Amino acid sequence: MSGNPVIAMPLRCLDYNGSSIHAFDLSDDGWEALSRENRRARHLGMPCCDALVTLKRSRLGTKFFAHKAVGDCKWAPETEEHLFLKRLAVEAARASGWTAETEVVGETTNGEFWKADVLAEKGNHKVAVEIQWSGQTVQETLRRQERYRASGVRGLWLLRQPGFPISKRIPAVCIGGSLDQGLTALVPRTVEMQARDRRHHDRWHQVLPMEEFLRAAFNRRFRFGMEPDQEATIRVRTGTMFCWSCGAETRIVVCLEIAAADKELIVTIPRLGEYPQAVELIRRYLSTHHDIGAIKRRFSSTQRRRYMSNGCAHCDSLVGQMYELDAVWDDEPLDTFQVRVVDGWKEVIDSCGWQDTWYVCT
Repeated sequence: MSGNPVIAMPLRCLDYNGSSIHAFDLSDDGWEALSRENRRARHLGMPCCDALVTLKRSRLGTKFFAHKAVGDCKWAPETEEHLFLKRLAVEAARASGWTAETEVVGETTNGEFWKADVLAEKGNHKVAVEIQWSGQTVQETLRRQERYRASGVRGLWLLRQPGFPISKRIPAVCIGGSLDQGLTALVPRTVEMQARDRRHHDRWHQVLPMEEFLRAAFNRRFRFGMEPDQEATIRVRTGTMFCWSCGAETRIVVCLEIAAADKELIVTIPRLGEYPQAVELIRRYLSTHHDIGAIKRRFSSTQRRRYMSNGCAHCDSLVGQMYELDAVWDDEPLDTFQVRVVDGWKEVIDSCGWQDTWYVCT
């Protein structure tokens, strides 16, 4: 929406009792019958003003209501995609047990006016779906989101323009695709995700059909960050090298690969040393592998400090961080196991500078 208080091609009108009628709820025969009745009785009105209604179809056949005479009512044009997305949002909300209407007017406690493309309600929860097909500044999006928050409404944004910030304050996806090929929801990847996971070269974390995304959102499966009970997969990567002290070949833990909530990152043993709970778990898994040196704190004369480190399986000499680079990685991980993020692993993930992001969980 452009921010104007009235919409050019509404999908909703009011009958003489003030009850809502949505264009997409009517069959072709029902649409024609309502049109004939309205020409005779003039009983339909616009929800935005006192104008009478005329029933129309767009060039692609989309049913919508229009002002019979605009008068002083301001309006702004909408695209076919905009109309289609509003319909999808209403249908997805209803299918998930919400009530939903298009073009709903509201007001904050301070008297600020707003109009939602779609407003869905379920119990005490309210969600406004905003379809922003034209460009909009981040500041304006934040301002409008704050206006919803002040009204006890959670805003969900479908933005055609990419590049918006990934923030818990703004649940948002980018609109991809087309009406002909199907509209999609593009969940953006953080810059950090793109930098750390070189296997992906695009900006999208997930790509879903728009209808599937909207249903996930109304079923509370569009989430930010990681849930406390989220599970993570830990892969212990090992490699072989020759000990600088005794010259024997030894195996060390090169790193841990952690995958959680569609995130992937790498943690080295020195970094893991700051998190005792995680270290003890890794030690327990390594205790049955006698060809791997002990993981413990050792003093480094080079760094003049003690830190969690690998050691030689034969002489227990410290394998310094620089020496770890010489290890030849094994093709397969030594161990793969599941952990709960809440059991000391969320802090490990955060220590790597990973930024939380929005994602659709299955």
